[in-house]
Amino acid sequence: MTKDKSKNDPAQPPFIINDKVSQEEQPAIPEVVYIEDGFVPTVEQAKAKNIKVTPHDLIIGGGRRGKETDTVFLKRMAGAYQKALELAGQMIIGHQLVLEGAITALVSQGHCLLSGAPGMAKKTLVRTLAQLFGLGFRSISMTSDLPPTELTQFDMRVENGKKIPDGPLFANILLIEEIDRAQIRTQSVLLNAIENEYVTVETGQPQIPLPKPFFVVATKTPVEHESIAPLTASQLDRFMMKLVVEYPTFDEEIQLARCTVTKVAPIITPVMLPNDLLRLQELIPQTQVDDDVAEFAVTMIRKTRVAEPSETYKFVPQQVVLGAGTRSLQMLLRAAQARTILSGRSKVTKNDVRFVSKPVLRHRLVMQPDASLSPDDVIEHLD
Repeated sequence: MTKDKSKNDPAQPPFIINDKVSQEEQPAIPEVVYIEDGFVPTVEQAKAKNIKVTPHDLIIGGGRRGKETDTVFLKRMAGAYQKALELAGQMIIGHQLVLEGAITALVSQGHCLLSGAPGMAKKTLVRTLAQLFGLGFRSISMTSDLPPTELTQFDMRVENGKKIPDGPLFANILLIEEIDRAQIRTQSVLLNAIENEYVTVETGQPQIPLPKPFFVVATKTPVEHESIAPLTASQLDRFMMKLVVEYPTFDEEIQLARCTVTKVAPIITPVMLPNDLLRLQELIPQTQVDDDVAEFAVTMIRKTRVAEPSETYKFVPQQVVLGAGTRSLQMLLRAAQARTILSGRSKVTKNDVRFVSKPVLRHRLVMQPDASLSPDDVIEHLD
């Protein structure tokens, strides 16, 4: 069999299927050429219309298309998002809001905390997310004796004729299991690498950038007294969202029981490529936010602060020790912009802000020891 030269094309990233990296051969199909109103099926048709053939980009399924306008691209991405939720639902029963939140954070270039009891498919959820976007996946289980050097070490491997760093942190999607079981120094090294998106092995050595896109999901120990070093408020603030994996409903658990004894887990195929995701991330800040929506978000943040309670929200000092900071506002609006684009719309609404407010704010509110409300309860009262 003749070797397909596309296998050596670095512009075509590997697909991730069942934790194995495989490079799919691209079928020989007619080139698709972009025109202002859409796509024409062949080069011949383009020439017949006197349309200049443009360079093509790889898309899912081996098809090829030319340069898209942002409008056409965003419409395609909204469709891919819905397809991602549909495929994920075949692998993971329930947890729809968690999936939506994780994809929103990924598109927003944020990171997530994932909370839930053991055995709630948290790792499966994150791995499925990597498969849906054709991204590399790794997981690290934190322990009390894990030294920082175990995280920052790496080797160089050759791929497509290029030297690429390969180590624990070098993955597009990284799952950190039980982050609060690690030593404080190990946590610090890890969080600095996440925030700066590079690794430094020794002082004075070159900084090695982490891959792009780069998305981290961290879980916490389910039992508080087993935590070695709980994350501080400033460390929690580095995560865009905290997503809570709830127990399934009775009907969902019945469905899960049936799947367990009768079905084989489906194979998840990518709905978009990493280059699509990178382009989508670049377009998020361009999503329109009107003044009234921005003011709504600012007001919501300010209402969480003990120093600035209004007459209507006198309950806040009774429940909250420390409210949300300025970074919270930035994360809230960026997440709302991502939700808007993924929904196929061009303008952020107050409902978009409301929808992302709990996952963005719940881990940023430091509650009173004797608080009668949960962070989610407080956030509900802010609107």
